[in-house]
Amino acid sequence: MKITHIIDTFGGGGKERRCLQLIQGLNKAGYKDIQVIIVNNDIAYKELYECECQVIVIDRKNRGLSFSATKKEVKRHISAFSPDIVQAWGMMSALFTMVAFPFMKFKFICSYIGSIISPKFPSELWFINNFCKIRSKVIIANTKAGIKAFGIPEQKAKVVYNGFNEDRFLNIVNINEKRKELGIDTKYVVAMVATFSNNKDYPCYINAAKYIISKRDDITFLAVGSGALWEEINNMLNENDRKRIKLLGRRKDVDEIYQICTMTVLCSNTITKEGLSNSIMESMAFGTPVLATDGGGTPEIIKDGSNGFIIKEQTPEKVAEQILGIIDDEKSLGETSVKSKETVKSDFLLSRMTTDYIKLYNSLK
Repeated sequence: MKITHIIDTFGGGGKERRCLQLIQGLNKAGYKDIQVIIVNNDIAYKELYECECQVIVIDRKNRGLSFSATKKEVKRHISAFSPDIVQAWGMMSALFTMVAFPFMKFKFICSYIGSIISPKFPSELWFINNFCKIRSKVIIANTKAGIKAFGIPEQKAKVVYNGFNEDRFLNIVNINEKRKELGIDTKYVVAMVATFSNNKDYPCYINAAKYIISKRDDITFLAVGSGALWEEINNMLNENDRKRIKLLGRRKDVDEIYQICTMTVLCSNTITKEGLSNSIMESMAFGTPVLATDGGGTPEIIKDGSNGFIIKEQTPEKVAEQILGIIDDEKSLGETSVKSKETVKSDFLLSRMTTDYIKLYNSLK
């Protein structure tokens, strides 16, 4: 089976990570005849080059390619490879593929749905989404909420949840050494791992942390990530705040950070919400319970009070109250930790995600 993955960029986003994880899983399952076409030259996940696949970068923006020229490039590379399946991971890459091939000899799959925000008429995204509904064999989302938001017909809709790479369980940290490295001397550690963007509600998290450290001194708060709003969030902290609230930036040791945390928090934009957050899944995989904003795909992985916690009211004071309530109930926290890890091992492993995709590919032959 020959598979082409075409994607707009290979930056640091969720769909790029899912694409990388799938290619890694397919390699592990013995599938090596894989082509990856990246429309723009933005590759954050360098692990792609370690995979057994053919990587082609069209570099549209830097080369100043028109839509028509890009379409021709896409057609040339796909035709030369002659795949059985073409899987598009972005709306523009899906559009290039559909226009390049009015008559498709391959099976066409779209995997662009990672959010729960419905494309609005008469936007470009609305037209592409509806074009994909006509031309594709299957449209995949990583949440049921995403399928509903994009209005995908039942006969073409498929939900494939994100997969946590089991190899990451081998990344065992020396907790005392990691705490020392990060300058943590408190009993408890709370982290939010997310991009500094309008899709997240870092102000709520930071203000909740500021409220808590004004009341007690046994909790350190971490903010892990980068993005356009980093400077704005950084400016919310005074010198005294920085002793207990640490902005760590983007990190490669996030697995180790999860392991030293008592719990994690994910305050999302209450309007845009989340698809299926990788940070929720990853935290749970290491047995670190999550307190997260309700809505979107979050309830598909977190069952409130069982394997995690849902934010009841997203104000700094209320989030602070929940954080303290969770931390101070050590018995419940321990039980939730066990159930968090069990949830990921049961339903959200990379091996399961890979198997779901292979079954889907085989069903299209």
